[in-house]
Formats: sequence, C-alpha cells, structure tokens
Amino acid sequence: MKLSVQEIQEWLSQFAEAINQNKQYLSDLDTPIGDGDHGNNMGRGVSAYEEAFQTDHPETISDTFKVFSMAMISKVGGASGPLSGSAFMNM
Repeated sequence: MKLSVQEIQEWLSQFAEAINQNKQYLSDLDTPIGDGDHGNNMGRGVSAYEEAFQTDHPETISDTFKVFSMAMISKVGGASGPLSGSAFMNM
C-alpha cells in the first residue's frame, strides 16, 4: 500500500484534531503516574505543527514528517516531545 502526500497530511490533521479534542482525557491518564500535563503538551505540539504546516507548505511526505517532528520536539515538554518527534524524523 502506498500513501500519498495528501493522505499523510490529512492523517496528521486528523491526529491533531483528535489530540485537541482529548487533551483533558490524555492529561487525566497521565495524572496517576506523571504530572498530568500530557494532553496540554501534546496539544501544544500539534498546534505548532498545524501553524508550521501552513507556513512551510511541505510538498513531500518526508518534509511533512520533518515539519511534524520539529514541532513536537520544540513544543512538547518532558520525554514525549523528543520521543514522538524522533519517531517521525527520518520517515
């Protein structure tokens, strides 16, 4: 199965929407074992991705994932930013 640039970008857009709709739930899951800010952190990351996407207009799958990676690394606190950002860095 081959995915197009548009499909990847749409998937990331839907991912960002799901994160933003579930920030409180994600933070609630984080509370017993963490500091309860995972949802807000991820929300900052996906919002930064959406802003960068509008500015950078990536045209390839690789460039799209790089924009996503850099947004997550730079805006998501704790270990989640580097982990989620690094996962997409070289795709």
